[in-house]
Amino acid sequence: MAVSVLPVVSKAALKEFIQLPPRLYKNFPNYTAPLTLERKGLLDPKKSAFFSHGKAQYWIAYKNNQAVGRISAQIDDAQPADAFDGAGLFGSLDAIDDEEVVKALLDAAEDWLRAQGVKRAFGPCLLSMNEEPGLLVDGHDEPPMIMVPWHPPYLERHLEACGYRQCRDLHFWRLDVAGAGVAELARHNLPSLREAGYAVRSLDMGSLRSEVEIFRHVYNDAWKDNWGFVPIESADLEGLSTDLKPFLHKDYGVIVEKEGRPIAIAMILPNLFEITGDLGANPSLLGWGKLAIRTFSHNFSTGRLVLFGILSEFQQSIGGAIIAMGMIEEIVSRKKKYKFEWVEAGWVLDNNRPMIKILKQFNFQRTRTLRLFDKVI
Repeated sequence: MAVSVLPVVSKAALKEFIQLPPRLYKNFPNYTAPLTLERKGLLDPKKSAFFSHGKAQYWIAYKNNQAVGRISAQIDDAQPADAFDGAGLFGSLDAIDDEEVVKALLDAAEDWLRAQGVKRAFGPCLLSMNEEPGLLVDGHDEPPMIMVPWHPPYLERHLEACGYRQCRDLHFWRLDVAGAGVAELARHNLPSLREAGYAVRSLDMGSLRSEVEIFRHVYNDAWKDNWGFVPIESADLEGLSTDLKPFLHKDYGVIVEKEGRPIAIAMILPNLFEITGDLGANPSLLGWGKLAIRTFSHNFSTGRLVLFGILSEFQQSIGGAIIAMGMIEEIVSRKKKYKFEWVEAGWVLDNNRPMIKILKQFNFQRTRTLRLFDKVI
């Protein structure tokens, strides 16, 4: 039977769009459904920060009167004009193992992007490069991680069959924090941050909103000249100071200062799948009760290192190397405070040799790969 692809134009269709992946992947043992409530925050135009600086269209594919796939196409106005050769984005790509379905979805997204005046499609991204970019191509059996997408292996094959080619790979690197020791890891003969004259502090939880702005400012400056950089807008980090605040600890954040000026940052987010993973996408009343209890009682054992950055003026120098290694040392030295067994740093570009070198020096091991694809349309 032919595949039909319909745009999402109603509340009912939006609900189906958001809740479709758990239905499509329910028989995959390595898939763990995120909470629908959390997905709504990312995808619902009335809730998502993306729509304050971009626009998108969603579609659902049907076959035999059943929803069998979904896709989005989007234009991010925060994206620099020359990023990705001026490409528009596609994302939210989830489907059954059927090349015809995937092609029909991609055709719909490409038609919309062409109508926006772009000649290249790039993705998948949900919805921007700052929101779960890439298709999972390695690490399907790894435990679920916050803000890391999961896709079945066959989607890579179908994308390539539709003319999409690998653009860049984004890698995740894991550190066994429980077994790590600063003395054993830090054999680089560089002074510590404090010995080098830098001040190191944790998050000020009483001023979290202003702290998040510090992270945004430093991150945007640190990565502005790197491939794939899209500035983080204030609205994009709203969740850190609101939705995620109950799960944060002051020692999850590292802020390095020079003469009172923030010059480098690092943030660990606790892996919320630890408390939501067994509840399903739409928990029962009992499930919500469990989540409420876990929110205030659970000791997280895994996390993700995000928003790692050093002001550009300090990069490409001995001082920059001291700061980068010093921040990782600081994270390791705090292990008794936050009790993580392991943390993952990601994403890291496949050609970011300086960062990869540092991660390897600290015994980080590569665990997953997310791949970005593009195509002239």
